[in-house]
Amino acid sequence: MLKLLLTATAYLYFHGRYFRLAKGLGQNSCMSGWFVLLSFVVNYGFFYVCSVLEFSLVINWLFFAVLLLFETAMFNRGEWRNALFVTSLGIICGLAVNIFCRSVIAILIQQPLQNFDNRISSVGNLKSIPIFWGFLLAGVILHVFSRPVFQKRLNLILSYPQHQTFLMEMMIGLFFYLFLNLLLYSTPNNSLLLKIWSIKSSLFCATGFYIAIWYTRRICELSDYREENRRILEELEEKKREEELLRQEVIRDMLTGLYNRQYAEETIASMMEQNISFTLCFLDLDGLKNVNDQFGHLAGDRYLNIVVGQLCRACRDKEDLLFRYGGDEFLVLFRNMEAKTAEERLENVNEKLHAMSEEEFPLSISFGVAESASHSDWKALVQEADRKMYRQKQSRWAERSL
Repeated sequence: MLKLLLTATAYLYFHGRYFRLAKGLGQNSCMSGWFVLLSFVVNYGFFYVCSVLEFSLVINWLFFAVLLLFETAMFNRGEWRNALFVTSLGIICGLAVNIFCRSVIAILIQQPLQNFDNRISSVGNLKSIPIFWGFLLAGVILHVFSRPVFQKRLNLILSYPQHQTFLMEMMIGLFFYLFLNLLLYSTPNNSLLLKIWSIKSSLFCATGFYIAIWYTRRICELSDYREENRRILEELEEKKREEELLRQEVIRDMLTGLYNRQYAEETIASMMEQNISFTLCFLDLDGLKNVNDQFGHLAGDRYLNIVVGQLCRACRDKEDLLFRYGGDEFLVLFRNMEAKTAEERLENVNEKLHAMSEEEFPLSISFGVAESASHSDWKALVQEADRKMYRQKQSRWAERSL
């Protein structure tokens, strides 16, 4: 009776450590104390029945593995992939340590391995001693695996199913290799060689299990680094896009979508520093204030957008630049173009605006042109084009007055 209680205590410790590990590796574990206690009663009752019926150790552990798999899946609310991983880990630890303890004790007390199988009716059966130490030591190993540092590594493996496949294949292979070693317990010979072979098999499985976990963890860490790098790159790209949007808001006019005065002055200064040849055109809409006063600002905005559309058509794609310099003032930079050609383009714009003039108000622009080579200072260049524009506007007012 005392042996039964000691064995039950050792298995209870192993059982509790196992489900503590399952909780740490499961995302949906219920972790009910009643469930763990009930499963302990079921499992230990299963071991007791197998011993009474004297099932072979192969059948005993195979049925126990299936039972533990279903219990773990219920514990983790149907996460079968997770349950298979945790069950394989627990079975390999429990079985390898049990085989190791049976073989070591068999050597120490010079008893054949057959005396440690499930035939409890035999007078010389000693299975309770290695089972107690086996479950106790296996519980200690699972306790180590339950530490945060190990749980973090195992959870990393679980987060990469594509890499977990290799580890599961290794664990299943080690699982069946240990099962084959259970056949040694049906031999009556008191052979030291068989006992050493059994110890070697348990140590081999433990070493292979550790190497498989270590290798898979390293592969998952590399994938994790790649994923982290990808995430950082995406964040950087998103930050660049946000910065570009903010920059566009700063350098663009809200109404027309054109570059604003600040960007115009920066661009002109930069092009002159680089000795890039261009012709600067300073434009002003004729009578925009009157249109706003008489017909409203919607009509004035329509006037602005019509002029912008014609100016955009007059500019060459990826060559010329158009800016809204002020309320009704615009700048056009014609790269590598003479002033005369630029004037012809703007006169053509005026002709199209005259043709589009509505009955309520006429559409036209006044402009002044200055070549970049005529000045070394960008402010003087803009002032010259502004003065020429103003003279043209005065001339047209005089013509309309006459």
